Amino acid sequence: MSYDTIGVQIKKRRLELGMTGRELARRTGLSASFISQLERGKTKVSLETLRLIAEHLEVSILNFLSEEPPVLESQPGRESVAIPQRGNPVVRVADRPKLTFPDSGVCYELLARDLSHKMETMCGRLAPGTGNVARRLRLPTEEFIYVLSGSLTVGLRSGEHRLNTGDTIYFEGDDLVRLACASEEEEAVWISVITPPAF
Repeated sequence: MSYDTIGVQIKKRRLELGMTGRELARRTGLSASFISQLERGKTKVSLETLRLIAEHLEVSILNFLSEEPPVLESQPGRESVAIPQRGNPVVRVADRPKLTFPDSGVCYELLARDLSHKMETMCGRLAPGTGNVARRLRLPTEEFIYVLSGSLTVGLRSGEHRLNTGDTIYFEGDDLVRLACASEEEEAVWISVITPPAF
């Protein structure tokens, strides 16, 4: 998903709540000019900043890529990608909505058609040498991670766990403090299931 599209989604949600750009800036501690530039696609946003904005807009971060029908990032050989039509339970691999943060090396792909279910399912990817600090989610959750390839460090309040291909972990969402790629030459790819939806 492009930064232009993210900005459009942020503005749409802000207006749905009857909130001004200045009010969103005040609540998030960001500048009003940054919010304005972000909504117009004139600046990039980090994963942590996007999470902060999503929290104050009372939505999951994945809402920025689940609008129906969105126009998402171009892919080789395709003009754009859109979420499948209602009623179709299948999401083709080429049609997965993606949220990519090149600066932090992280990418999330939505695996379900939308966010109207009792759990969120996504595929996460982290480039070697990258990771992120997990923020507390909007509400208590349970999460399951299955590593598809590479190695992933999952930092919980009780300690860090290195998961290799095929390994799984189940934990309370509030316990998660960090995710990082533990592979030196290969990206870490995992499936994450969260219930209730709160990412």
